[in-house]
Amino acid sequence: MTTAQRRWWAAAAAGLAFAALSPALSATAAPAQTSGAATLVNGAGRTVTLSPSAIAALSSTAGHSSYVPTGAKPATTKSAPKASPDSVLGPDGRVQEGPTTVYPWGSIVHIESTIGGCTGFLLNRDTVVTAGHCVFLGGWATSYTVTPGRNGVNVRPYGSCSGGSGDLWSNTIWTGSQNEDFDYGMIKLTCDVGNSTGWMGWWYNEGETLTGQFFYVEGFPGDKPYGTMWWDGDTIASQTGSRLFHNIDTFGGESGSPIYRFRSASEGLCAGWCITGIHTTGGSVNGGTRFNSSVMGIINFVVGLP
Repeated sequence: MTTAQRRWWAAAAAGLAFAALSPALSATAAPAQTSGAATLVNGAGRTVTLSPSAIAALSSTAGHSSYVPTGAKPATTKSAPKASPDSVLGPDGRVQEGPTTVYPWGSIVHIESTIGGCTGFLLNRDTVVTAGHCVFLGGWATSYTVTPGRNGVNVRPYGSCSGGSGDLWSNTIWTGSQNEDFDYGMIKLTCDVGNSTGWMGWWYNEGETLTGQFFYVEGFPGDKPYGTMWWDGDTIASQTGSRLFHNIDTFGGESGSPIYRFRSASEGLCAGWCITGIHTTGGSVNGGTRFNSSVMGIINFVVGLP
């Protein structure tokens, strides 16, 4: 099975046609980068090259706590996944989330764009992290709508935010070559909805063995009722420095979903509901982009933009 076949292009699953991308938005070769440096690009053509020292500064903290809105009553557990006759990776263990207004599920967002349907998650008041192919797929999405905590076609408890290609960011390795190790992107929203939803924390530990640990993936699959949020949990099957491979049931539309679990304070770096990767691909084993110092340096740059 080829890379293109394995990638969960959300539009196909959701029955949405890919938009025709104009030649002006087509992929170009990635600019040359010095060792350890990284270049970001957005849909308006702005590029920012981060030096190794800048990336080190942006990723100097290897974890960050979540933000729970005042008055929210956070979920602290999930029930066990349930098997059903449908087949994803064996029996389908996905469970519908509800209510989606319980923290932190409202911080998981449904993305609709000219590329198709995807998932993402808030990491601050106005920054969504998602898969790179959800913002750039041979060209940039020209428009998007983000709906946090969606629970059906017309249930939008936090409203929606919309914008254009200038709000979309990725790295030039992804936009230039579609290398799966760099399949991540960001959306700088036109609203501060994260102040209402809260957001999960994050961490990375490049020396940590995640294989065998239990994680969740949660998003908006295209084979379920439109705009509904579903989750499943299972173990990490294997890892590299930039990828996580897992047996968690997913479907097209869940690209960009958080790979997360609940961490105790004694583990350090991040406590509570914490994310360490982005679900991006499916096949005989599912996979995603792993947080590391380079990925988080770039994400934190976009988080810090006004």
